Parts: sequence; C-alpha cells; structure tokens
Amino acid sequence: MSGWWSPLFRDCGEGEKPGGLALTRRAAEYCSFGPDSRLLDVAAGAGETARYLRRTLGCQVAGLDSDPSRTYPEVRPGRAQALPFPDGTFDGVLIECALSQMDQPETVLGECARVLRPGGWLVLSDLYARRGNPAQTPLGRLDSRESLENRLLQSGLTPALFEDHTAALTALWAGALMSGEGCALSQTMRGPDWPEGVKTGYYLCTAQKGEA
Repeated sequence: MSGWWSPLFRDCGEGEKPGGLALTRRAAEYCSFGPDSRLLDVAAGAGETARYLRRTLGCQVAGLDSDPSRTYPEVRPGRAQALPFPDGTFDGVLIECALSQMDQPETVLGECARVLRPGGWLVLSDLYARRGNPAQTPLGRLDSRESLENRLLQSGLTPALFEDHTAALTALWAGALMSGEGCALSQTMRGPDWPEGVKTGYYLCTAQKGEA
C-alpha cells in the first residue's frame, strides 16, 4: 500500500491505515477468500496485508509494488498499469490506500479485471470525495462513489459492497494530530489549493468480474 505514504501521511506511520487490518478482514470475508484463494496485493508496500491474509486465512498471496526499494520476500517489483501476470490468474486483487495516487486509473482497473478469473473479486479501500464533485486534490485524485463505480463498470467489474469508513480515517488523523504530528496534513486540507466543497471520506468497496 505504498501509495498511501505520500509526504503528507508519513507521520501516521508505516503499517498504519484507516481501519487497520480489520477492513482487510471484512473484505476477505465478504469475498469468501480462503485457503484455496489466489490473491494479488497491488501497492503492497512492506507486505503486511499479504502476510496477514496468509497467516489468518491461509490464502496464497502475491505482493506487487512499484517502489524498487521495497525488497521484501512477499513483494516483487511491478507497475499496476502493466501487471506482470497472465490473464485469469487470481481469485482476488486488493488495492489498499493507493488507487487515488496512481496514474491512469482506468488502465489499472482494466489490468485488475484482466488478471482476475471469471467471478473473481477486486477489493479497494481509499480516500474519496464523500461530499462534492470528484477532484484532483493535494492528497491525490478523489473520486465520488458514483465516479468510482462508473470506472469499475467500464472496466468490466460490477460494484457490490460499498461502505463508508470515514470514522476510521478521522481516528487515524486525530491520533497523528494529538501526538504533534500530521500538521502538514491539517494545513493542506485548510489551504487555498483545496477544492471548494470537497469533503474527504474513506471507503471500502468490492467489485466482481462477470462469469465467463
């Protein structure tokens, strides 16, 4: 999930994300991932999600990250815009805290659909425009729920679960501010470059590839 660690979020700490691994577990249970599931974690960072899913559910998990400095056993180098896997390889693909930071999101989602088997699941969690229109912000590109679901449909993926977890995002930010960190984040979200009327939220979403 290296996309989450933009300069504004580094104070929150490596290994932290809104909702923690509980959201990962929620999505995995919704999608019925288990010991026979082959999963891909895109923007895997240090491989925390991959290790968690292997340990708790027995899933077979590959990790991919575009940062060549992330040399962890669970993670191989690669770009989300050109996934280095054959068609129909995985039962599930996860992108946590990263899609909003990626260039060419339509290409990324298309690649996710390509490497999923028919009936496979894409899991997304990220920032979004909870209020206001989709916008490019200092935190990254914020889709609305509608614009995100349209992207998924255009990529051949049918939206299923969509949950708002803004409370988890607020708790993470509040913790950073109370500890004296996260000042740059607070200033940015109140600054002149922030789009008018856009309120940031955090979502968990799943989408399914159609059966062949």
